[in-house]
Amino acid sequence: MKKQTIICVDDEEIILEAIQEQLESTFGDEYNIETSDSGEDALEFFKELLDEGQQVPVIISDYIMPGMKGDELLKQIHELSPESLKILLTGQASIEGISNAINNAKLYRFISKPWDKNDLVLTVKQAVKSFLQEIKIRKQNTELLELNASLEEQVIERTEELRKANAAKDKFFSIIAHDLKSPFNALLGLSEAMLENWQEIPDDNKIEFVQDINKASKSTYNLLQNLLEWSRSQTGKVKVEASEFSPLEIVNDNLEVLKQHADSKKITIANELNPEIKCFADKNMISTVFRNLISNAIKFTHPNGTIKITSFAKNSHYEFCVTDNGIGMDEATKNSLFNLSSKTQRFGTSHESGTGLGLHLCKEFVENNKGELSVISKENEGSTFCFTLPIAH
Repeated sequence: MKKQTIICVDDEEIILEAIQEQLESTFGDEYNIETSDSGEDALEFFKELLDEGQQVPVIISDYIMPGMKGDELLKQIHELSPESLKILLTGQASIEGISNAINNAKLYRFISKPWDKNDLVLTVKQAVKSFLQEIKIRKQNTELLELNASLEEQVIERTEELRKANAAKDKFFSIIAHDLKSPFNALLGLSEAMLENWQEIPDDNKIEFVQDINKASKSTYNLLQNLLEWSRSQTGKVKVEASEFSPLEIVNDNLEVLKQHADSKKITIANELNPEIKCFADKNMISTVFRNLISNAIKFTHPNGTIKITSFAKNSHYEFCVTDNGIGMDEATKNSLFNLSSKTQRFGTSHESGTGLGLHLCKEFVENNKGELSVISKENEGSTFCFTLPIAH
């Protein structure tokens, strides 16, 4: 790191030599002591130092000099570098000259000739100290401004996070209040009707009642399962435990669970996944993703419809798609699917209820496993939900 420079200006060489000698004995190890015999030369030299990125803590100038006087020199120095400390050293300065230097150059000190060496050294020492303190304060102020800006940005981000968290909380409670209440009302109503009229109900109707109760129970169980998994993901309690696995296996497992629902609507599901595909992700999370996407496809597909599950290699990932030929979505519905604060609940083709929470869970779980979830849909023609997962190496 280059030494900082102290500049001395006087038109008398003997005075410059004396000042330089006195200052070098005290400051020579830390500062360059440079001299100039005119205000014009000193100003040019000062500009060169600034252009080189050097600092000039102190400049000492005579007042009466040929050409540019000391007060004018210090004024121009001040305009270029307000933080540099200016000292006027002369025995012939007028009150007007000193006042001009004080008012226009923020003169630090006036020292009369002949000067006392100790007084000069002490004055320069104090000036250097003031200069360094000012630099330190300015740096701290800059850091404080940056810190304040950073804190303000963090406050804005945190406020937005809290807004989203509140929206999520409101959504969570609305689901509990409304969507859990409805199936339980159905369960209570059906079971009470059976208890009160068991002897009068024909056997065929009893079977229908039990089937309805079973259907409502499964729907409620799936909703509870999504709610629990979603709430755990919001509190950060769900951690990704990635491992190598076969997507075909977990799809087959989920198809066994969802088979009764599909069979009741006579929906054909074609599982076209390659048995050799291996992914590296959290198996349980991805099982939840497949379960929700296939369940949704069954829900929104007409009786006798078809669902296809496919996979494709895509760079360092596999892309999995669940495609149905069901009711599809318009653009407005599709764009609001992942907006937690919006109401995207739709009934299935057999009046199955849903909350839309499963898709939010799918999106979070896919993204937690370094993948992306996308949807293509056209009203009355069907939907395709696709997501990517890293290939296992």
